[in-house]
Amino acid sequence: MNDKPQGTVEFVSQFEGYVYQAAKGLKDKMIAIQTTRSTMQGILKGIAPDHLVLDVSGTPFYIRIQQIVWISPTK
Repeated sequence: MNDKPQGTVEFVSQFEGYVYQAAKGLKDKMIAIQTTRSTMQGILKGIAPDHLVLDVSGTPFYIRIQQIVWISPTK
């Protein structure tokens, strides 16, 4: 049916360019992130095309960009 050998796994992910660009402007700042599960607050320490790293009281949380509803700077 298809030309891929059996057992081949292919990862496909959408690139959320607007979220990625917005997050780059908030690096090392205190932010709030609303995900599909909850809201988290912390310092944005890392930005990658597929996830953000949020430092919450010294603990890193890796949040998939596809799970983010909104991002907002906090004081």
